[in-house]
Amino acid sequence: MANIDNECKDLEVKDFYNDSTTHLEDIMSHQKEMQEKTYGIKFENMSIREVMDFWHVNTHAVIDELHEMTDALGGIKDGSGNAVWKYWKADFKKYETMKVSDLSEDDRKELFMEWIDVLHFFINYAASIGLDAKTAYNYYFAKAEENKNRQKRGY
Repeated sequence: MANIDNECKDLEVKDFYNDSTTHLEDIMSHQKEMQEKTYGIKFENMSIREVMDFWHVNTHAVIDELHEMTDALGGIKDGSGNAVWKYWKADFKKYETMKVSDLSEDDRKELFMEWIDVLHFFINYAASIGLDAKTAYNYYFAKAEENKNRQKRGY
């Protein structure tokens, strides 16, 4: 359920995007194009019900990728994989003091790639509602500023 005491409709959204030298545009437009050309998805023609169905598939995919990322956190090639969360495995204890920087280069790369898989599906949500990179970027920084202000106000 959405927070009813967290309305943002009156937030001022400045143009942070044009002041930036890095953008999400390449990533977001590439993902949208891939969905349209590879899978034939027509985001602009989707009904709200079709958006919801699309979200259900992508939610399942994100959860699946988060599970894979969790296993990758334990190291896939040189580590113990899912022992990072399976307390009944012998290697579980070694993760109490281990840092991500302790993973091998290959295992860190695998972990990062699993995060990228999550990002792919997450960007699909934006594409399905017509959220472009500039708008997402500007809204992100407007909301981040508001979140800081809420903390200052004792939220």
